[in-house]
Amino acid sequence: MSTTIRFVTLSLAAALAGCAATTPTREMSSGYAIIDIRGGQEIGHARIAEAVRTALQKNTTAVRLHNGIPPSPLPEKAPRFQLVSPFKGSALGALAASSGQNMQVPTCEGAILVANAADTSKVRYGESTTFFACVMPYAGGWSLNVYTTFDKASGAFNAATLGATLARTVVGDSSQFIPRTIASMVEALNATGARATVVESYP
Repeated sequence: MSTTIRFVTLSLAAALAGCAATTPTREMSSGYAIIDIRGGQEIGHARIAEAVRTALQKNTTAVRLHNGIPPSPLPEKAPRFQLVSPFKGSALGALAASSGQNMQVPTCEGAILVANAADTSKVRYGESTTFFACVMPYAGGWSLNVYTTFDKASGAFNAATLGATLARTVVGDSSQFIPRTIASMVEALNATGARATVVESYP
């Protein structure tokens, strides 16, 4: 039996030695979700913002919040987040572009809540997730926009990363928890008595 185990171990090691999976690689993926929220004035801005905050606190390891003032008058149509390049046209922006870095950041106009959250519970294994969420009121309700990034290291950076790389072929990576966090926000919003619906998302 021990001979068989040693043979399997050596075979696996030999396969890994020539496998592309061992090449140190970093990859970042972005996504978003647009959630339309309808409800009466009795629900109020504070309860909507609190629902989003609570859901993020339950599903991430760190949250930073900014509470804003609603615009007046409220826009007729649901607002939408924008991606902007703060260093566009500058030497720093050109340097970042040449090195393959994405310098775009999400912004929301007229938001009553802007939240930046991160889940670093898997950082030892080369995985981390960020959430940018903003709540923007409009005449028909509120629009919750969520922009996410998932950063993943794979290959032979270290033993933990290599082990995680192999495990992902069986159990997947922690990006699978992004939809769960978004679903948690929708559930928390519906618990206020509002009707929250995902109207657009990627991927």
